[in-house]
Amino acid sequence: MISIPGKRKLPIWRVGKAALTGLGSVCLYVLILLTFADVVSRNMFNTPIPGALEVTEYWLMVPMVFVGIWWAGVSHEHVRVSMLTEVLGRNALKLADGIVAVLSILILLKMAWLGFHVAFESMTDGEYAGAYKIAIWPVRFVTAVGFLSFALVIAQYLYVVLSGASPDADEPMESPEAL
Repeated sequence: MISIPGKRKLPIWRVGKAALTGLGSVCLYVLILLTFADVVSRNMFNTPIPGALEVTEYWLMVPMVFVGIWWAGVSHEHVRVSMLTEVLGRNALKLADGIVAVLSILILLKMAWLGFHVAFESMTDGEYAGAYKIAIWPVRFVTAVGFLSFALVIAQYLYVVLSGASPDADEPMESPEAL
């Protein structure tokens, strides 16, 4: 878990973390229940639940994916290829981490900006999907917020790297047997 050394978590950080974690959990439980009910309805009554696919596809999976990306960033569990960085010294590694973090933040902020632009256009047009006309424009905002929240997580990581602390100091070292 990335944490700022000597600093307490800000209340907004705790509220944001709780909100995103709650959103992901609710989406997962609803997805399980909806899929179970749809399977039972199809097999026992030969009638699917109308719009179940669209609700799953747009309203449940999208938030789960973006909450998952955010959560992996917060818990520092994204895949990291260290083939090139393992030969770097401490200062060169900090420089490389800083460059990658800045580039990632810029790309994610651009994606969030474009995401908000598409979401506002979709909201204006009243975008919907499927034969049951399920509105999908609100989910477009989730993608933009997902990119923005991940950019904030990387910004926090960048702050930790630039402050001189090791971002992995509170994580146990990986055992060679795990490889």
